[in-house]
Amino acid sequence: MWPRVVDIEAGTAVVVTDLHGDWDAYQRYLARFFSLHARGHADYLIITGDFIHHSGTPETDKSLDITLDLIRLKSELGDRLICLLGNHELPHLYSFVLRRGNQLYTPRFESAMGEHRTHILAFFDSLPFYVRTKAGVVICHAGAAPLPDEADGLTRLLTISHKKIWLEAATTLSPGKRLAMRQLLGQRYGRSYDTLVREYLAITSPEDPRYDNFLIGHHILENHPNFPLLWTALFTRNEIQYGHQAYYQILKTMLDNLSTNYHPQQIMISGHIDCPNGYKIVNQRQLRLASAKHANPRESGCYLLLDTNKPVKNAEELLPHIHPIFKTKNQ
Repeated sequence: MWPRVVDIEAGTAVVVTDLHGDWDAYQRYLARFFSLHARGHADYLIITGDFIHHSGTPETDKSLDITLDLIRLKSELGDRLICLLGNHELPHLYSFVLRRGNQLYTPRFESAMGEHRTHILAFFDSLPFYVRTKAGVVICHAGAAPLPDEADGLTRLLTISHKKIWLEAATTLSPGKRLAMRQLLGQRYGRSYDTLVREYLAITSPEDPRYDNFLIGHHILENHPNFPLLWTALFTRNEIQYGHQAYYQILKTMLDNLSTNYHPQQIMISGHIDCPNGYKIVNQRQLRLASAKHANPRESGCYLLLDTNKPVKNAEELLPHIHPIFKTKNQ
């Protein structure tokens, strides 16, 4: 029904959030999954996006290594490995710059992709946005979002084709429009277009086929009717953005709409936002999980072991199934 949704009817899933280029955390979770799988205690590994963009030095940023390893594992594990699209992978599909304060996230990974670019972008392009389970638990990257026209907006989001959006924008922009946009973007950023694409996208020549990607991406961000759906879904700040009362209704509406033609979805699991001590219950219907980057302190990072077949009515029912990865605890 929805190409960007994966449905799981049975089995146990290890749910991991927001690794952000942390190789040590990635290796720990991978080892834990394979250990549990070997003992018959886990069937799926679900990584909820944002496995790239490390905040530390280039030497400690293992975003490329993690991405290439996930591509390798996907070919080996097939449906047993589910990676979701996060807001940090999205900019590389649309050639826009992601920053937080003074920190630019995208240029380092754009440069690092090198000869692997086509393979990596095809992987990002394939990633779903949501997992639904027979247990009534939805798993996603960022949480619930208020989509326009509710059910219709959700259908538009979950049937999105990144390639179609890109092609529509690229064919709309004539040579004259592209020239004007290069000049406009140069004025907006205070640097020449050549400098912008070199710094942001690792493009060194106007002869590069990707030379106009930066302006095409900008055109999509500002003009394509479906792009706000992606932005809202992947960048939502939940109750922090909307307030607890309004967010409760947003969460309920999205869970109800995600229940269409499927088991009733009661609970949402997400990452994306910092969590003291590794997790937080939001409005009794959402579990926010922090596996590495967003855990405060990092050593409180954890994963969820989810029985996808056992109905869950309240997010607190999931708490006994949260396990640390940097501390010792019997599984």
